[in-house]
Amino acid sequence: MKTLQNYFEYYLARIMAAFIGWLPYEKALAFGRGLGSFVYYCVPIRKKVVFDNLIRSFPEKGREEIVEIARATYRNFGMNLIEFVRMPRLGAGGLEKRIRFVPQDLLPKARERGKGVICLSAHFGNWEMLAAAIPLMGCPVVAIAKDQRNPLVNEYILKNRGEMGIELVTPGIAVRGVLRALKENKFILLLADQDAHREGIFVDFLQRPSSTAPGPAMFALKTGAPLIFCTTVRDPHGFHTVHLEEVDHSDLDGATEENLHELTQRHARILERVVREHPEHWFWMHKRWKTKPPAANVENSSDQAVNDQ
Repeated sequence: MKTLQNYFEYYLARIMAAFIGWLPYEKALAFGRGLGSFVYYCVPIRKKVVFDNLIRSFPEKGREEIVEIARATYRNFGMNLIEFVRMPRLGAGGLEKRIRFVPQDLLPKARERGKGVICLSAHFGNWEMLAAAIPLMGCPVVAIAKDQRNPLVNEYILKNRGEMGIELVTPGIAVRGVLRALKENKFILLLADQDAHREGIFVDFLQRPSSTAPGPAMFALKTGAPLIFCTTVRDPHGFHTVHLEEVDHSDLDGATEENLHELTQRHARILERVVREHPEHWFWMHKRWKTKPPAANVENSSDQAVNDQ
């Protein structure tokens, strides 16, 4: 039964990809927006989680504004899916026309230091296009990616990423793969905005203690590689701007517990700032605050209801 489901999902994805590839780019994006709206209204995946996250993160916003951010979040995610499917068809030339880096010279200059570059991002904007655009600057990029539940769909996704010049490392060998890539002066793309469970470092993010992956800070402090925070913002016409900002750690000596916490807090502050500027671009569907600090109790039954979903 599981095998039949895997094949059904795979062929459905391929049929949808063929249909989307046939559409002109602007119409494909419009289809993505419509798909996001359909899911929001008719297939409310993680909708309770989205509203709980938004209400707690923006207590100053009214109900109407929260609803609009939620709707826009689903629309943006629908467009992300469409753009990912179309990326191989778009090709390097088409991608270069649709994405730009600001400042443009920060990544090449960071690589000149010879220690590799840690490109830290989040499930914000179109992170897949970010990963595909970095190699266009002559910067070989390695990304850590978890396997999908469906092996057929997983193979299709890996093929799409590979065609865009992205080298992938599985979580099982992530530490060795990252250290080797940095030694070879490559770019590492990490996403560190999801709940990191008990292995994470608790830092303040959107007014709550948030379990955050220590990996980016650890790699930066152990190797001395520059840590560049990258966020991708889509404009109304489907073009993307990648905003780059170096997270300075020149004053932190060694991967001590205190330094790991400080550097993790520094990049969490940057993400919080950009999420406040463009809240509809972040992936609110994730249970970001599922893991509580050891001494904390569940705040109320609303939290428990969300965690139990």
